[in-house]
Amino acid sequence: MNKFNADANNTGEETASSGYKGSYSIHHRQSAASYDERLAELEIENSRLHRLVAELLIKNQQLRKSD
Repeated sequence: MNKFNADANNTGEETASSGYKGSYSIHHRQSAASYDERLAELEIENSRLHRLVAELLIKNQQLRKSD
């Protein structure tokens, strides 16, 4: 099994010890301000990841052209 498969089978113990609790419980009610802040954080992270993927695709194309 590779690292990716091992991570998929993670029991969540590691994330709990790092302070990140994963997705919010369905019984936990957030305030509207907290929800909006979290949404803004996720949108920023999503944009960052999109840029990273685009950069990696360009680098990959450049490496393939040099062959």
